[in-house]
Amino acid sequence: MRRSVLELGPPARVVFALVYVLVMVAVVVSAQRRPDHVFGFQMFNESSTVNIHLFRRVRGRRALEPLPNGSFVDRSQGAVRTLSWLERVHDPVLSKLDTPTHAKYGLEGQLFRLQLALDDFVGRLPEGSDTLGLVAVVETLKNGRDPRVVRLKAERR
Repeated sequence: MRRSVLELGPPARVVFALVYVLVMVAVVVSAQRRPDHVFGFQMFNESSTVNIHLFRRVRGRRALEPLPNGSFVDRSQGAVRTLSWLERVHDPVLSKLDTPTHAKYGLEGQLFRLQLALDDFVGRLPEGSDTLGLVAVVETLKNGRDPRVVRLKAERR
């Protein structure tokens, strides 16, 4: 009878178990160095809020154009399209614009995810778009400390 690739002998099982345990220990130990602290232990939930204000940089204009509801009309190669932040971003925290919202995964984790969302949105803009980039001005409040404003941006490449 043919043996399966997944059937390991006793020595291979021991090696597999040791490698598995070492990888899990490395993941847990390194969790506090990652912005979202995945696989890390945090006894109490961080009491932080974010208030995201979204703007876009438009070709030929110096001032940023505010996007209060996340939608805007974009012109690319003669075509006019309405683009919406909410169609692309489905995260319950990142989709709430101009509203103070609890930073569910901690402040650093939410800012990390917001930067990824900005980069993704800008990366999917149509060719020839008049939108050069997006800017998020984020009012933050971490654990009752003094408020801070963080500015994140994503530019077309």
